[in-house]
Amino acid sequence: MGMTIREALAAANKKLMGKIDDAMNNEVFKEIQDEEAATIYEVIYKVYTPRMYRRRGEYGGMADPYNIEIEGGTSRGGVMAVVNLTDPNPGGCMSEGQVTTGKNLPELIEYGHGYKFYQYDFPKQGAAYMGPRPFTAKTIEHLKASKAHITALKAGLQRQGVKVK
Repeated sequence: MGMTIREALAAANKKLMGKIDDAMNNEVFKEIQDEEAATIYEVIYKVYTPRMYRRRGEYGGMADPYNIEIEGGTSRGGVMAVVNLTDPNPGGCMSEGQVTTGKNLPELIEYGHGYKFYQYDFPKQGAAYMGPRPFTAKTIEHLKASKAHITALKAGLQRQGVKVK
């Protein structure tokens, strides 16, 4: 006995969703990762030059692609959450103490001093680093404008033999 139309459509949909997830885990994620790293330079690093610590940049810092990951490790059902998991800098401080001990560094930077009671260890009223530097929101804005993630999805599907217009 053969498949019903409903079963055939469900099987085709499952196969296509697998290809979508594959493209998201590869081409789309890489595009988002690159855009976030570039946006971090624009929104975080260009704002000021620190005097109390050394930035790690793309070598262990906020702009390091290895710190920008897919939450849960993979896209599922066409849904993917990308997170920045940069830990506070354990050894970059040029004076006593550390700049971000016991805090979620990406959240502190994204939302600013005082968010979820996170605070910089040596706050300076009016300092550029105290306010929000919304690198995630800006990354989303950039992607909406460029539609690079859509182009990447198409490329990922084409890589797998799916015809895309």
